[in-house]
Amino acid sequence: MSVWPPVPPEPPYPLRTPWQPASRPASAPPPSGWSLIADTEPDWLSERLIERRLLALAGELDREAANRVVAELALLDASGDEPVTLRLSGVSADLDTALTVVDALDLMGVEVHATCLGTLAGAAVAILAVAYRRTAGSHATIQLREPRAPRPAAGPDLDAQAEHHRRQLRQLQERIATACGRPVDAVAEDMRAGRVLTAGEAREYGLLDAGTT
Repeated sequence: MSVWPPVPPEPPYPLRTPWQPASRPASAPPPSGWSLIADTEPDWLSERLIERRLLALAGELDREAANRVVAELALLDASGDEPVTLRLSGVSADLDTALTVVDALDLMGVEVHATCLGTLAGAAVAILAVAYRRTAGSHATIQLREPRAPRPAAGPDLDAQAEHHRRQLRQLQERIATACGRPVDAVAEDMRAGRVLTAGEAREYGLLDAGTT
């Protein structure tokens, strides 16, 4: 005798009928240390600073950051006649990147006013030294220190690389010496000794403008 409506079979019965697709496996979590957040937000802070003709540099200045600074300086130079403010906060750089920014500052048709905050060390000191106007926070520290030579290349390029480093180092010392009104050999000796200057001592040394801190 049949029953209507049909009664479903008692378990066990198939949990998946032929027309039901297999469930999709759960997505595996990302490996530890990875992030799935996409960097799609505009750099609104840099845009606002550019609008105010201000560039802020902080930390290690690598080649990519130096190229961006060069481009932003060129943009500001072409977009107005007002001075550009350069904030240097705990900046360090190797010879190549520091001299790249120095060359960009030399090409500026408007004044660049640089302010040192925190510690400015090594080749990055030249970025402050060549600015049109140079100031510093009262707790700023400037360290005259020879930049480390790059890792020596193997083979016949070793001597050429060492000579290139010596030539760049001398150029850096000459720019700092000219900006400070000091003999280049005296600046070179201070860099070899790793001389550290407070804001007041830096002003007396000639790295900061007189009457400013």
